[in-house]
Amino acid sequence: MMISVNKTLYISIFSIFSLASVKAQNKVPFGVVKAEEGYAMVRVHKDDYRKIVDKIRMKTGDVFVYVKPAPGETEWIWIQYPEKDDTEKPFVRYDSLSKEGMVNKERIAFIDQLPKFTPSKSKNGKSLIFTDDTNPKIPGNQRTKVIIDIYPSYAKIKKQEKDTNGNITKIDKVKPWGVGKELPEDLTEIKSIRVQQPGRGSVFVRDAIKNMFQPTMDFDKVEVTALDNDHIFLYMINGSGENRYTTLWTIKEGRAISQIIFKNPE
Repeated sequence: MMISVNKTLYISIFSIFSLASVKAQNKVPFGVVKAEEGYAMVRVHKDDYRKIVDKIRMKTGDVFVYVKPAPGETEWIWIQYPEKDDTEKPFVRYDSLSKEGMVNKERIAFIDQLPKFTPSKSKNGKSLIFTDDTNPKIPGNQRTKVIIDIYPSYAKIKKQEKDTNGNITKIDKVKPWGVGKELPEDLTEIKSIRVQQPGRGSVFVRDAIKNMFQPTMDFDKVEVTALDNDHIFLYMINGSGENRYTTLWTIKEGRAISQIIFKNPE
């Protein structure tokens, strides 16, 4: 069954903050598989949550959205996650999550509880820089960095499409994030995200940052964490009011491979 992120997920997101019985994350509802065996099994249910109809194997580094403790369980949590295509793609953006089930807490970690990169800003104030300072023995010029470049947007000169209520639904044929009926004069957007890592690195493909408007410059709403050198996660809470949205990128071996993004009104 397809579950709309816009209609369902953000309700669950707010509910997690009051669940003191689960040591969940403080800012965002993302988790990641972290298992010595290299995978975690997700128990897929139908109707009665105790009736297991399938088991899905998620690999170490796969991400999901935490929803709530599993009903009647102490060692399992309920999650939602995207269904991957059979065909491997260099990058994929998910704005809805079509799968759900239970996963054992011993095989996961919450994204914002992983080791964090140190935040700073560029001299011109237009770039957010995150540096991996977790190992002080590594020289500063050899440490992994993730750099987010934020600049004024020229979306106003691009083709817009609107729905019957006047909301902007597409800009240059792609769904926009962080805007409503009109584009503000001070509109900003993510111009590029760069990964600098010894021996490898990349610039995010255009599809990974397309039409992401009003990105935050507040370090309370953006962070980079890492499971290990091969699995880095960047999350942001962007926009404001009814146009606020939350997103997370998975960076594997220096390259962005996937993004989860959904509307998260204040």
